[in-house]
Amino acid sequence: METKSLLSGEDKSPQAHVVRALLTPLALLHAVGLELYLLPYRMGLRKRYRLPVPVIAIGNLTSGGTGKTPMAAAIGQLLRDHGVRVVLLSRGHGGSHEKSGGAQLVSRGDGALLLPPEVAGDEPTLLAQLLPDVPVLVGRDRRVSGQRACAELAPDLILLDDALQFWQLHRDLDIVLLDARQPFDNGWLLPRGLLREPPAHLHRAGMIVLTRADRVSAKQLEATRRRVAQLAPGVPLFTATHAPQAWVQASTQALFPLDTLVGKEVGGFAGIADGAAFAHTLQQLGLSLKIFREFGDHHTYNKNDILSLIEQSPQMPFVTTEKDLTKVLALWPEGGPELWALRIGIVFDDPKGVGLLVEKIYGRT
Repeated sequence: METKSLLSGEDKSPQAHVVRALLTPLALLHAVGLELYLLPYRMGLRKRYRLPVPVIAIGNLTSGGTGKTPMAAAIGQLLRDHGVRVVLLSRGHGGSHEKSGGAQLVSRGDGALLLPPEVAGDEPTLLAQLLPDVPVLVGRDRRVSGQRACAELAPDLILLDDALQFWQLHRDLDIVLLDARQPFDNGWLLPRGLLREPPAHLHRAGMIVLTRADRVSAKQLEATRRRVAQLAPGVPLFTATHAPQAWVQASTQALFPLDTLVGKEVGGFAGIADGAAFAHTLQQLGLSLKIFREFGDHHTYNKNDILSLIEQSPQMPFVTTEKDLTKVLALWPEGGPELWALRIGIVFDDPKGVGLLVEKIYGRT
């Protein structure tokens, strides 16, 4: 059974009904446990740790891809372009650093990577490559990595990637991303659905962004806007799209225009939360996608993965995400098929409004 269709209710089989029935009490326990955990914070009995500089966090309510990494890159670039010395902190899911704890430098902001992707994780590695002049640290406890950042790198502002649920650290702005196609999944918390916390918690956001807004009808987008306004009255709401920007040639790291592969037969693969969306984007770009393989989110590739892909089509070029490229580049055989990665960026409907809101956090308005 496919997990997403099972939990959403699309799967009407008797087995799916049984699984959903068994998972429902666990989701209710999750909801109760979360509220009990947050109660001391709400009552002021437990304080969130404050770093000595402003902090912006990017996150979502659901478990899965809403575009947090390209959003972190977009906000980081906005801050950098306004003369702010920003340091980016990431959890680094899937990296071996998670076993050691502490905080490690991925980049000092001088363009050099200090950790390989298998240690740092795919997202911090990609962010360090997209923002070569922005220091990146990785660590599970953002209090620890934030302390190190402030002690060693003298930032004006700390930017947190995927940290909405890191309750222990105070933030000056929470940017919450919702996928416009299914902003609240099936309405259930994990493990009955994919929600990390209930939709009612949206009110604590300081800014909400509906991502992939171009993938839904105007009617559906307006209905979601109304729902969000009810859940988070007065919170600034923006829409954004995931826009392909260029092709990255793996062998040279050079950028090529989007029409470079139009009409070509290619094989594709991705180890991200929404591989189907990536495949859809490839087809929209005019590629003839002959094979496509989805790996799990944050998949750790090995040589057998790569060889099994190439065996399916040894003559065709292969395309993947830029995040996956950070992990497969060292495994790709010399003389193998040509490998490309698609660079994706965030395009806001109101970039000026986003900029003004973010600027207020560091007092530049």
